[in-house]
Parts: sequence; structure tokens; C-alpha cells
Amino acid sequence: MRKKLKKSITILTIIILVVIAVISTFFIVKYFIEKNKIDNVYETYSDENVQDRINTKDNTTNDDLMLQIDGERVLGVIKIDKIDYEGLIYEGTSLKTLDKGIGHFENSPYLEGNVCLAGHNYIGVWKNLHTLENGDIITYTSFLGTKEYKVNNITQISETDWTLLENTDENYLTLITCVKEKPSLRLAVQAIEKK
Repeated sequence: MRKKLKKSITILTIIILVVIAVISTFFIVKYFIEKNKIDNVYETYSDENVQDRINTKDNTTNDDLMLQIDGERVLGVIKIDKIDYEGLIYEGTSLKTLDKGIGHFENSPYLEGNVCLAGHNYIGVWKNLHTLENGDIITYTSFLGTKEYKVNNITQISETDWTLLENTDENYLTLITCVKEKPSLRLAVQAIEKK
């Protein structure tokens, strides 16, 4: 009886270790694929390359300057060191787009003015966005250049209040996500360009 129990425990342990190895491998591969995409965007959208791309295309539109990744136009990358977040920014805010990463509100500017972004409040995305404080730095790299912003306003707004998405004369970055267990509210983090 003891031999059977010991053998069963050994087999169960091996099965558990194999499952853990498979799951770990999946997440490691996924991480490196995403990191490769981000590195490609950084390289393509570096300040030197952006100007060359703008200068070499006749009748260039913003759509022509954006990379296509996963069947979506990619504006750039957002990096928030405080919450250890770095991710791709896709054009649009549909659920399909937000399932891939951060979305750009299509009516907001790309670089000058109030650039507005949305993301899910999930692990791996903006789950910890609420922990940002005034003074924290956010880096935004787009197909038109890179800017650093300093957080200066963190507030909760109604899900129907879009006044913080209005364009401004100064350069702002506005981040919107859901508030945990409060479906009628959104967390809005605004940051002003660091000078």
C-alpha cells in the first residue's frame, strides 16, 4: 500500500511539474515576443528614423508612418517605470484593440496637445495605475517622436465625463482606465510634458 501511495505521489508530482513547465514556457515565450515587438517600435520610431521616414515619403499620411503589428496600426510605446509597465499603443479604443494593449483615442492628437490613451485595469496592463503619484514620470514614444511627462493630476471621473480628453494648448498625456469594483467610474491620470 505504501509503495502504491509513494508511486502515485511521485507521478502526481511529475505531472504538476510538467504542467508548471509548460505554463511557464508559454509566458516566457509570450514575454519575449512582446519585448521583440516593443524593441522594433523603439528602433523604427527613434527620433533619427522618424525624421528620415517623414522626409522620404511623398504625400505622407500619419497612417503611412505607423507600423502594422498584429493587424493593427501601432502609434508607439508607453513606459511607466513606477508601475513597471511598458507596452504597445494601438490606434483606437475598441475592446478588440484594448485586448492587445493600450489604445489611443482617435480624436486626440498624436504628439502635440492632449494625447489620450486607454487601457484595461488588468494584471499586466494598468492594474497598478492607481498607485501613481504627482511627479512620477511617463515616457511616450510615438511615430512622431518621444516625450517625457510628469504626473500632475490623478482623479476619478464618471464613465460619461470626457472633459479631460479635450485638447489643450500645453502638451499633456491623459491615461484612462476602469476603477476596480466601480463600473460607473474611470481613473484619469494626467501628466504634463517635462521640460
